[in-house]
Amino acid sequence: MEKLYKSLDEVITCIKESPEYKECLKIKEQMDSNEELVNLINKVKEFQKKYIRSNYDSNIKKELDESNRELNDIPIYNIYLQKLEEVNNMIDYVKDSLNIYFDELLNKKY
Repeated sequence: MEKLYKSLDEVITCIKESPEYKECLKIKEQMDSNEELVNLINKVKEFQKKYIRSNYDSNIKKELDESNRELNDIPIYNIYLQKLEEVNNMIDYVKDSLNIYFDELLNKKY
């Protein structure tokens, strides 16, 4: 079991040391230091909550869409989303590979 944990640690380290992950952290730090951006992100989150609680009120949806457009117009936010997607793809690849491996292992016909 120790060998398994060591291998998993290596995979995690590989992802954490990837340029995509490091860039994602760096951008997140920059975004966190921008008060206007943080406020806009929080505003979008609040509108998302309101929209769901309102049972999908179209007026709130308009406000949410407008806030999302405003947020998506900020270049650093888009770069962050791209890097985050790349990191999530790496994690998904590992997860999918493990699922395939265990599925083949457990369903192997003897």
